[in-house]
Amino acid sequence: MRHATAIVARATVVGLVLLTAACHDLLTPTLPAGTSDPSSVKTEAGALALRRGVIARSADALTLFVAASGLLTDELEAGTRGRSGGSIDPSMYADERILPEPPVSTLSSTLDEPYGDLQVVRGEALGAIGALRTYAPAQPPALTAEMYALQGYAEVMLADLYCSGVPLSTLDFEGDFTYRAGSSTPEVYQHAVVLFDTALVLAAADSQILNLARVGRGRALLALSHYAEAAAAVAAVPDGYRYQLSMSWRGGATGGPMVTTTVSDREGTNGLAFISSGDPRTASHQTGINEFGLPQYFADKYGDPTAQLPITLASGVEARLIESEAALQAGDPSTWLATLNHLRATAIAPALPDTTDPGTPDGRVALLFRERAFWLFLTGHRQGDLRRVIRQYHRPQNAVYPTGVFDGGRGLYGADVTAAIPAQEHVNPLFTGCLDREP
Repeated sequence: MRHATAIVARATVVGLVLLTAACHDLLTPTLPAGTSDPSSVKTEAGALALRRGVIARSADALTLFVAASGLLTDELEAGTRGRSGGSIDPSMYADERILPEPPVSTLSSTLDEPYGDLQVVRGEALGAIGALRTYAPAQPPALTAEMYALQGYAEVMLADLYCSGVPLSTLDFEGDFTYRAGSSTPEVYQHAVVLFDTALVLAAADSQILNLARVGRGRALLALSHYAEAAAAVAAVPDGYRYQLSMSWRGGATGGPMVTTTVSDREGTNGLAFISSGDPRTASHQTGINEFGLPQYFADKYGDPTAQLPITLASGVEARLIESEAALQAGDPSTWLATLNHLRATAIAPALPDTTDPGTPDGRVALLFRERAFWLFLTGHRQGDLRRVIRQYHRPQNAVYPTGVFDGGRGLYGADVTAAIPAQEHVNPLFTGCLDREP
């Protein structure tokens, strides 16, 4: 299979920067840093700068999203576990999963942060699309396709992490913004599919962006239980394909979302053995001891918390996992297992030994999602997957997410499996809060 790898460099502060204080601000553009001339973006160079800004913002948003997804599930734990008094890192509340809706509490700020950046990606992408079409018509259509695809991924992540009721408000190019009422979780995924469809048309001559849209479309369709369609969407994606963004876990002088967290191991009864399994896909190394004497672990795949390294947004590995799940859903366990073992033989060196069929429907589902968890470790897929296990495979919440005693918190893990939409959205006059907090 062809190997296609692209590391998209994280841009400096250029492009259409959108503020994040409220819904209005999420949609209101400001000028690029270092200029006071509104006409500066009304050129081909300005349009290309806006595109680079969207890519940079997508990297930032993905970093925050991966940390939030990891804390809410079993991938990460708050590094300050064990505190018995005094101030507590907000990441502990995300880890504990007791998450009342704003304005009752602001304790879930770790889960609030991705919301702003993901909505900003949507707004900036719309601005970049308009600018590329208006001021850079000679540029390849794939550049515009990439903006549609990144907007689609932002919407998939919003649907994965937040409660039903995310508003998909829009900003008209060089015009006004339009508030939208909250969309249900399926509606957000469906809107993402439309964006990926547009990207597919525009990216027809560019395999890198075409495959980005294919994988995104497959991911959204999988969340909608359209298994056969999802498999068809990713069928042409090569095994070795990767679309990567360059990011740093530290995220700035004050530290980023992964600096105070630690890779988890068998968290809350249901958690997977990400460390103790010895599996190379989730290998982690100890980076120190926190102030409470607890060890801190960081994933080997990302080097160390200060590194600027690529993170994979879409891959051929994910494409094969989608096909494997579709085969299982179609009653074809032979193809399901063969696809999983194909990845184990080809997607990592040295190859992993074949896995075996547990022989029962429940065992096969458990194995599938374990393989997904290990292949897609800390790339932002785990939260969407655990919600799907409840929603599509009818497993009870307390058999899926970490449960039982939460050390250092308020006693027990909570039952919340979605983050509430942050208070910054409440300026939207059409927003009425979460439609529900179901998976």
